[in-house]
Amino acid sequence: MKLKHFIVSLLVLCLVLAGCSGTGDNSKDKSSEDNNPELKISAAASLTDVTKELEKEFKKEHKDARITFNYGGSGALRSQIEKGAPSDVLMSANTRDVDALAKKGKAHHTYNYAKNKLVLIGDKDSDIKSVKDLKKNDKLAIGEAKSVPAGKYAEEYLKDKDLYNKVKPHLVYAKDVRQVLNYVNKGNSKLGYVYKTDLAQDQKSGNSNVKQINEAQLKKPITYKAGTTSDKKLAKEWVDFLKTDQAKKIMKKYKFEV
Repeated sequence: MKLKHFIVSLLVLCLVLAGCSGTGDNSKDKSSEDNNPELKISAAASLTDVTKELEKEFKKEHKDARITFNYGGSGALRSQIEKGAPSDVLMSANTRDVDALAKKGKAHHTYNYAKNKLVLIGDKDSDIKSVKDLKKNDKLAIGEAKSVPAGKYAEEYLKDKDLYNKVKPHLVYAKDVRQVLNYVNKGNSKLGYVYKTDLAQDQKSGNSNVKQINEAQLKKPITYKAGTTSDKKLAKEWVDFLKTDQAKKIMKKYKFEV
């Protein structure tokens, strides 16, 4: 009987110690984010400039936060997150990719944070007025429609205006809007479709070789959407920050509509 009581007591003691150990580990894990806050943001390429200033403003209240950005086409970023790539926030250049993640339970606290416009650009000395003026060997650059929202918007616009079949032989595809802008800037493409905000930043640099030819009149406005893609407290705080007057002022500075 004494041996039996000893074994039972020993088992109880082990369970108590294990419980205490487990509680300590969980507490350590929970506090690790607070002690070493890190935020990984997947952001559309068209946000490359504005997010740098948003980061500076955000860190005024989150001084210890370590923020890293992964830029690319919104569709490509969504695909990375779906495959398990580390990400705390997705800032998309459309609503579709965040909504797709939300339906799968991979995005929360969603928010439409900005709007943009699609413009046709060309060489600053060009006399071309529209895509109808493209000659035999001229190229028209757009983003990959499957992964770049700007490319999808451009394709839909061209089809809506019955121009797609005419310009299809001229199309060259880019991984994001920044690459489209680069193609036209370097003369690799005669024309290209980019966001108005990207053109504004390029012209602001003082080294731009491009100009706006016209604005694409879309049926629906280009709406940018964000959502948390992890359960980090800091991720939700970033999305909440996008709703503030300070963040909206910065977005407007970079020619986004809020």
